[in-house]
Amino acid sequence: MFAKEPLNCNSMIDLQSDMLEEVITRLPTIDLLSASCVSIDWLQAVRSSLQHQPRIFPWLILRCIPQPKSSSYSIHALDPYSRTWLSITCHNPASKQPSTILHFLSGSTRDRLYMLSPSKMAVFEDPFGSMRQTEAKGPKVWRQDPVVAEVGRWIVVAGGGGFLMGLEDEDGAVEVFDKQTRTWEVAEPMPWKFEGSTFAPWLSVASSDTRLYVIEKKMGWISQFNPETKKWGPTRRIMPDQSVSAWSIGTVGKERLLLVGAGKEGEGQKGVMKVRYWIVDGDSLRVINGKPKEMPQEMVSSLFPDFHMMDDARQRACSVQVCGTVHGGYIFDPAKMKHGVVMYHWSTEGEEGRRVDRWEWVPCPAAVEYCQREGISLGCSPVTLNELARCFV
Repeated sequence: MFAKEPLNCNSMIDLQSDMLEEVITRLPTIDLLSASCVSIDWLQAVRSSLQHQPRIFPWLILRCIPQPKSSSYSIHALDPYSRTWLSITCHNPASKQPSTILHFLSGSTRDRLYMLSPSKMAVFEDPFGSMRQTEAKGPKVWRQDPVVAEVGRWIVVAGGGGFLMGLEDEDGAVEVFDKQTRTWEVAEPMPWKFEGSTFAPWLSVASSDTRLYVIEKKMGWISQFNPETKKWGPTRRIMPDQSVSAWSIGTVGKERLLLVGAGKEGEGQKGVMKVRYWIVDGDSLRVINGKPKEMPQEMVSSLFPDFHMMDDARQRACSVQVCGTVHGGYIFDPAKMKHGVVMYHWSTEGEEGRRVDRWEWVPCPAAVEYCQREGISLGCSPVTLNELARCFV
């Protein structure tokens, strides 16, 4: 489902002032740009609406990774306030400079686009890559597909099967960039439990203001990294449910993690896919309450519509991914984005008792299937009107 044409507000200029803000709260975010241009009253109503009800729930942003010689690529962004997708075709700078391929880094409050090469690192100020970027020298170790995350004032580059020129392989090498001093420092390598699994596609990550958390998707090994001390904390295998065959982590609150697991329950044709979640303490990396909560089964069936037509091996190879912030986010099958995504909303309770109080199913645009064949970089971030205007208007 795609967003409609921007709102034509001319026919509604004469609305009573006490109705304006109520109208504004119901508009898709992209239409707030048109609404703010109608009149002074409408502009004030937009500002008042955003002040009283800030649109801080994260958007899901899919950036199609173009072929090196392709002249364009597409961006698809899900507005959680209207459940509509915005799509745009952009010029591909990588057609002339292949090293400029952009990916999303994981952030504590928002994901941003970055570019990494042996000679340079660039991080954009917005999730669409349309605003200015911070540039610095590249890390010493070149990697094929590393984890990149923003943790407070640091940017962490970890793993990726890299190598150091002239020296031995550095499969789990970690380097930290300090944004204040603009320098790189070598840190303690990834724990040996991650050996052979240091490529980003095999890992799920989450960031806080002080730590990077990493979990191996299949085996469930989880650890934490402190960029200030440049040391890794405890590493343990977190397995609150033996039926789970795919793990992913996200953010719940200050040093609290959302642990999502997907797996087959039952044997043979009677088995069903289940998606469950737990809250994990970020200090101890232990589940706070061992009893899981479940995604509604009808939404699990929408995520994995072909589950009962698969053989047992393929069923147990299904994957799941979570992407979100402390306000909520999205759960999906990263191998089959065309099936759609499940949006979840956190309750307003304290961190200890947080739970998902609303689940919603959102279909993806048909173009996502084509993009996935080429490759998708995926991020989750709140979006401002200024960022929307720069990219979509």
